[in-house]
Amino acid sequence: MIRLIKLSKWKLQTMIPLLVGFVVLCTNQAFAISASSTLTSDVHLLNAEQQLTVTGNIVSSDDGMGLPGVAVVVKGTTTGTVTDFDGNYSITVPSADAILVVSYLGFIKQEIAVGSKSEINISLAPDTTALDEVIVVGYGTAKKETLTGSVEQVKAEAFEDLAVGSPALALQGRTPGLVVTRTSSRPGDEGVNFLIRGASSINGIEPLIVIDGIPSINSSSFNDMNPNDIESISVLKGGSASVYGSRAAGGVILVTTKKGKGKIKIDISTVSRVGTIGIRPPTPTMSQYGQLYAAAAREDIASGKPPRYFFWNDLETVDRIASGEEGFYDLPINGNIWLGNAPRFDEMFGNSYSSQHNISISGGTESSNFRISAGYDNNVGGLKVADDSSDRYNFSMNYGADISDRLSINTNVTYFNNDFSGPSGGLGREAATYDAPLFPTYNADGQYYANFGGDLITGDRNGVAQVIDGGRENKTVEQFKISALAKYKFTDHLDFTGSYAISRQNSEYQTYAVSVPLYSWGGSFSNNINNTNFIQEGTGPDKNDGNITYKNYKGALNYSNQFGDHNFSGLLAIEAEKNDVNEYNIRRNGFVDYGVYDINLGATDQLVTTSGGGTSWGFFGYIGRLNYDYKSKYLLEVQGRRDGSSRFAEGSKWSNYGSISGGWVISAEEFLNESNLISFLKLRGGYGELGSTSGIGDFSYLSTVGFGTTVFGQTNAGQQATSRASSLFSSNTTWERIVTKEIGVDFRLLNSKIFGSFDLYQKDNVGMLVRGIETDLLGTATPFTNIGTLETNGWEAMLGYQGKIGEVDFSVSANMSDSRNEITEYDGAQTIFENLNAAEDGENILGKPINSFYLWETDGYFDSQAEVDAYYASLNEGGILPSQSSNDALRPGDMKVVDSNGDGTLDNEDLTYSGDAAQHYVYGFNFDIKYKNFDLSAFFQGALEQNIYRTGYFAQPFQAEWQNQSNTWLGRTWTEDNRNAEFPRLTTQRGLSAWNYRSKDHILQNNRYMRLKSLIIGYNFKDLQIGKTPIDNIRIYFSGNDLFELTSVKDGYDPEFQASSNNSAYPFMRTWALGLKVSL
Repeated sequence: MIRLIKLSKWKLQTMIPLLVGFVVLCTNQAFAISASSTLTSDVHLLNAEQQLTVTGNIVSSDDGMGLPGVAVVVKGTTTGTVTDFDGNYSITVPSADAILVVSYLGFIKQEIAVGSKSEINISLAPDTTALDEVIVVGYGTAKKETLTGSVEQVKAEAFEDLAVGSPALALQGRTPGLVVTRTSSRPGDEGVNFLIRGASSINGIEPLIVIDGIPSINSSSFNDMNPNDIESISVLKGGSASVYGSRAAGGVILVTTKKGKGKIKIDISTVSRVGTIGIRPPTPTMSQYGQLYAAAAREDIASGKPPRYFFWNDLETVDRIASGEEGFYDLPINGNIWLGNAPRFDEMFGNSYSSQHNISISGGTESSNFRISAGYDNNVGGLKVADDSSDRYNFSMNYGADISDRLSINTNVTYFNNDFSGPSGGLGREAATYDAPLFPTYNADGQYYANFGGDLITGDRNGVAQVIDGGRENKTVEQFKISALAKYKFTDHLDFTGSYAISRQNSEYQTYAVSVPLYSWGGSFSNNINNTNFIQEGTGPDKNDGNITYKNYKGALNYSNQFGDHNFSGLLAIEAEKNDVNEYNIRRNGFVDYGVYDINLGATDQLVTTSGGGTSWGFFGYIGRLNYDYKSKYLLEVQGRRDGSSRFAEGSKWSNYGSISGGWVISAEEFLNESNLISFLKLRGGYGELGSTSGIGDFSYLSTVGFGTTVFGQTNAGQQATSRASSLFSSNTTWERIVTKEIGVDFRLLNSKIFGSFDLYQKDNVGMLVRGIETDLLGTATPFTNIGTLETNGWEAMLGYQGKIGEVDFSVSANMSDSRNEITEYDGAQTIFENLNAAEDGENILGKPINSFYLWETDGYFDSQAEVDAYYASLNEGGILPSQSSNDALRPGDMKVVDSNGDGTLDNEDLTYSGDAAQHYVYGFNFDIKYKNFDLSAFFQGALEQNIYRTGYFAQPFQAEWQNQSNTWLGRTWTEDNRNAEFPRLTTQRGLSAWNYRSKDHILQNNRYMRLKSLIIGYNFKDLQIGKTPIDNIRIYFSGNDLFELTSVKDGYDPEFQASSNNSAYPFMRTWALGLKVSL
C-alpha cells in the first residue's frame, strides 16, 4: 500500500542528537551575533575642528539585508572604515565637502556627497559584470577576471519570486550553451532535459549535476529543489569540466546553496497561483468536425471519388453534424445513437489553483554561520475533472564554524518528499485525438456514454470516465542527503579538505486500473473501459526511480601563494563514489476496488508478475590542477584526472583525462591603460579531453542468459523452453573519449556599461560506442565497441548593458547559442528510414547529424488533370505512387513528389535529408529596471530553428475515418478557389491523404518561438515596525510564467509540445501569481 515514507526509528534516534546539537550551535551563534561589536578602522588623523561624524547602514538592494565588510572611504584620502555584521558604519570626515566612496565585492561602487547629512543609508546594487566576483568552479572557486575556462554563472535572482516551483524551468534560456527542454506541464511528469553545448554521443550524455560539491543521485535532486535555497549555479562547459573526468562529458551544472551571514534573519514568503490554459491543441467542436468531413467528402465527389463516410453513411448526415445539430442519428453501422457537441479537451481541462510557502532563518558571525529553511509547494495541473497534482516538501539546514584558527567544519542536511497523485489513464489520445467530438460524457440518465454510441458498436472509450473512475497512479519519492566537510590549514598557503556525503532515495509507486461500464444513450450496457483490472506496486517505472544509496568520499590538498607578480595555486585530490540501486515491481490482475488499495487485493489465481533486482556502480578518481598567472595578465590552467570505472572489464577500467587552457587580459597591457572605450578585454582558449560511459550498463561486460518459451515443431508443436544470451561484450570496449577545443573573448566597454562574451568550440567523440553490424546467425546483439566518431561545432554569444538614469537603475542582456553535429565515422548498421531517424532506436546515418529527418521532396500542387496525367506518364508504377485506377489516384490540388534520384520510381531511395530535430539558435533576453522601491523584471526565451514533424492522429487528416480530426485543416486546404493554400486538397481516402502528408517535406515545421518566460513586478516596504517588532522588508509582487508566446508553428500546437499529437493533450499553463515576502 502506498504510504508516506517516514524515517524509521533508528533514523530518528540518530537525528535527534544532531538536531539538538544544531539548535545549541544556532543558539550560541545568536548570542555571538548579538554580542558582536562594530568594526571600525580609522587610518587617517583629521583636524578635530573640521571633523564631522557620519553614520548609517548599508544594505543590498536585492533583499534589504545589511552587508558586512563594505569599504567606506573618504575620496582622495586613506581615511576609511568597514561595515559591521549588520551593515552599520561610522566614519569621521574632514568637512561637509567630503565624498564617500562605497565599494563591496560583487556590487556596483557608489560615490556619495556628505553635505550636511550626519546619517547616510546606502543601498548597493549587484554588479552583474564584476571582475573580482568569485565564481564556483570544479573543486573550488575562481575569480571571474582570471578564469580561463568557459564557465557561466546564474545568480539567485533568477530563482527568486518565481511563479513556478521548479528551478530547472527557471534555467531555460538563462545562459548560452545550456538548452533546457520539457515535454509536458503535467505535475511530476514535465520531462525536463538538459543539454550543454549540443550532442556528445549517439548514446546520449546528460550533464553531471553537483550540489554543494556532491554529485546528485539523479536529476530529481535538482528538479525537486526549493528554488529559494539556491545561491548560484555555474555551468561548466568544454575543458573546464574535465576536472570531473568520466562523469562530465556532457558538461557540469554546479549548484551552490545559500549560507547564513550577518545578523539573524528570518524570511517568510507565500505565493498564490492561478493557472490558465495557454495554447490549446487544435481539437474541433462538433460543427468544426462536420465541416471538415463535409469539405473532404465534397472534394472527393468533385474529383469523381466515392467518399468514405464510414459511420456517417452519407453527405446529408455529415451536413447535419456540420450544422451542430444534436439529437438521434439513425446510422447503418452504429444504430440509432445520440450525437452532440462533446469537445473532450474543453470538458477535461481548465484553470488550476495552487500555492507555495517558504520560511528560512539564517545568520553568521566571523567564526560561524547557519541557515535553516523549509518549503511546501502544491503543484496542481490543468485537469479539472479529477485530482492531478503533486505536493513537495523541502527542508535543509547547514552549519559552518571555525573550530580554531586552523580547523573549520561545514555540515549540510537536505531532504525533500514529493507526492504525486493522478489518473492512471485517459490523458493521452483519449483526451484529444482518438474519437470524434460527438459522444457526450454522460447519457440522459447520467451514465457514462460509450464512444460510437454503444448500440450496434460496443465502444470502450470515454476519456472523462477513464480519468475519473478508471484508476489512479500514486508515487512518492524522497531524498535525504547529509554531508560533512572539514578544512585544516597547515599554513596560510596550504590546506587540506576532507568530505563525506551519503544520499538516499526511497521511491514507492502504485498504479491500478478498474473496469468502468459504458452505456448507450438508452441506458443499455455497451462495454467496459479496462476489461482487465489490475494493481501494480513497486519502486516505479522511470529511470530515476528506485531505492538508491549514493556515497561520496573526497580528500583535497590545496595550495596558493604569491611570489612578487607571480601567482600560483594548485589542487591534488582523490575521490571515490559508490552507487547502489534496488528495484522491484509486482502486478496482480483481478483487482477489485473496495476503497482499499493494496497489492493483496489483487487475485492470486490470475496473472501475477514480479520483477526487480539490484545493481551498483563505482568510480574512483585522482585529480590534479595547477593555476598560474602573472600580474593577473597572463593566465594558465592545467588539470588532469585518472578515472577508474566498475562498468568495464579488467584491463579497460582506467583512463586518463585532462585539459590545458590559457588567457591573456589584453586590457591590462600598457597600451590600453588609458582607453576610454575598453574597460576589460580577455582572450582565452583551451583544449581538453573527457571520458564517458554512456551506453554501457553497470555490468555490461558480463553476458547474461535469459530464459523463456517458444512454439517449436511441425506436428504437435508446443511451447518449448528457450535460452538466449543477452548480448556480447568486447573485452577491448572502453571509455568514449570526448576531445574539446575552444576559444573565447570576454569584454567590457565604456566604463563597464557594455559587457559580453563570445565563444567558439568543437568537440569530437573519437571513441563513440557503437554496436557493429549484426550477422543473420549471431542470435544476439553485437557488442558495443569504440568504432564511431561524432563531431560537434558551435558558438555562444552574450551581450548586455547596465546603466543608471537619475534614480532609475536598469540592465538589459541577451544571449544566443547554436551547435551542429555530424557522425563522421560509423561502422554500425545503416538504413535510411522515412521521417525521423532516431538515435535512441539505433537509426544513425554516416555524414549526417543525430536524429536526422529524411522526407520526400515536394514541388507544389498539381494545377490541372493534364499535369497529373503527365506526371503518371513520367513515372513507373509501384513504390509509393498511388495507382491511377484506384480511389487514391492523384488529382489537381494534391502534392507533386519529386523523383530525387531520377530513376523513374518513387520509393525510399528518393528520401532526402531534411535537417535534424535539435533546437538551434537558442536564446534568452532579460530586462530589469529598479526605481526606488519598485522593480520590474522580464525574461524572454525561445529558439529560432527547430524542425518538428507531427505524428499521431492529428499528423494528417483522415488517417482513419473514425478518428477525431484536427481543426488545423479547416479552411486552409487547396480548393478550386484557394489554389495557394497552406495545405493540400482534402480527401477521405486514406492512401491519398498519406500521399499528401506522410513524410513529405512541406509538412515539416520550423518550431520557432519566443516566449515571455517570466514577468515580475514588485514593491518593497523597508524598515517598518509593527508594535515593537522591527521588519527589515515587506515585499509584494506579481509573478507570471509563460504568459504569452510568438510562434511559427502552423498546426496549432504549443512549440514545446511533443511531436506526437497523441501524447500532446495536456496543455502548458500560463501561471499568474501574487506573492508576499517578509524579512525580519
